[in-house]
Amino acid sequence: MARKIKPRAVPAQPDDLAILQPNRTLPIGERSVTVREIGFFESLRLHRDIAALVAELVDQTDDGNVDLARLHLVCARQPAATIALLAQACDQPTDWVQALSGAHGDLLLLTFWAVNADFFLQRVLAALELKRAVPVTTGPASLPP
Repeated sequence: MARKIKPRAVPAQPDDLAILQPNRTLPIGERSVTVREIGFFESLRLHRDIAALVAELVDQTDDGNVDLARLHLVCARQPAATIALLAQACDQPTDWVQALSGAHGDLLLLTFWAVNADFFLQRVLAALELKRAVPVTTGPASLPP
């Protein structure tokens, strides 16, 4: 007797275009805004703002998982850095970013995170590894006899 063969599940392939060109365009208010991935040389210029967010992200996670609540907390603790990075990533003035409504601000932040999460998480994971590698001393160092 013949039996029916179930087709194999094809593993999901990452969207190559989204990996190579993760930029996203979205309407925010009266504008059409493109949120870009932060590039390497751009990140050097923005180092202070990026480092501020990365340090806060490291404080909020032990394993690199960042949920929406943690992301909002980090951004709330670093508002100037958040505004500067959002403005840079969408090529808009900081005043415009600062004046966004709650819904439009959330949309911009979540889109920024979708486009740039890998950039930040790579740095967070590296910092967590360094943190784990540093031996913790709990008492006075022993001296040889």
